Amino acid sequence: MLRRGDCAELIRAADEARVRREPALAKDLADGCPQDRLIALAGRLQPEDGLLLCGRATAAEAKASCGPDLVAQLAASLHPHIVIGPPDPSEPTDPLLLQALAELGPQLNLSWNAEAPDLVVGKLTVSLDRAQSSTVATGADAKGNKQRVPATHHRSAARAEAQVELSGKTRTLRAGEEARDLTWDASPALAVAAKFQAQIPSDSEMKERAVRSWVRALAKAVAAAPPEGIDAADAKGCVAYGLSLNLAAGDPVAAANGAGDPDKVSACEKILGEPAGAGIPVP
Repeated sequence: MLRRGDCAELIRAADEARVRREPALAKDLADGCPQDRLIALAGRLQPEDGLLLCGRATAAEAKASCGPDLVAQLAASLHPHIVIGPPDPSEPTDPLLLQALAELGPQLNLSWNAEAPDLVVGKLTVSLDRAQSSTVATGADAKGNKQRVPATHHRSAARAEAQVELSGKTRTLRAGEEARDLTWDASPALAVAAKFQAQIPSDSEMKERAVRSWVRALAKAVAAAPPEGIDAADAKGCVAYGLSLNLAAGDPVAAANGAGDPDKVSACEKILGEPAGAGIPVP
C-alpha cells in the first residue's frame, strides 16, 4: 500500500488499524499520504467524504492534515438537513421567516417544524430605518457632460435578528440589507434634468431581503457549529453530528474516540461504512 501511495486506500487502512488498537501501524499508513495529495483528494470529494478523509487522517495522528481552511470550506458546503423551530410550539410563526425558508430552504437544506426542531430559534425581530441627508451628486447635462448639483441622499436599512443556541451558548444572530439612492432638482443653469424618484425597494421588500439574509447567516453559523440534536439519518447528518461533538468537547478527535450517544454513533458507523468502534472520525 505504501508503494502504491493511494491516499484513499492508506487512510482507510489507517482507520481500520486505529480501531484494532494498532496506533503505530495506523500512523505509518496515514503518513504514507503526503499533505499535498491529502488536500487535493479531500477537495475533490463530496463535503461529507472529504471531512471523513481529513478526520481519519487526524485520528490516526498523521503528519499531514487538511488544514483549517479546507475543513471550514468543506463544512460550509456540507448543508446537512436541519430542522429549526421555536422554543414554544404554540407561538405563532413569523410569516417572513416561513417565506424565506420556502425560498432558500431547499438550497440550504433548512426546514421548519415547531413541534420537533433540531435547533431552537427565538423570536425574529425585523426593523426598518429610513433616512435622508443633503449631499452633492454628479448629473449629466444636455451635452452629456458631468455636472455637480445639490442632491438628497436616501437610505433604507432593514435589520433582522433572533437568538439561536449554538455550541451550548445563546447567540444573537443579526443580518441586514441596505439600499441607497440619490435624487436632485432640475438645474436649468447647468442644463441638468431633475431626478425626482429614488430607486429604493418598498419597506416590505426590504424586510423580506433582511430575513433572507438572516436565513443565509443562520445556515453559515450552523455550518460552523452544527447542533448536537441534528437528525443523523444520512452521511451528511452523521458527519455534522461528529463535528458538533468535537466542537462541544474542544477536541478534534472526540467523535472518533467514541464521544456522543452510543446508539446514534453506532448507527452512524454503519451509515458511514466505518468498522464498529471507529466512532465518527471527522476533524
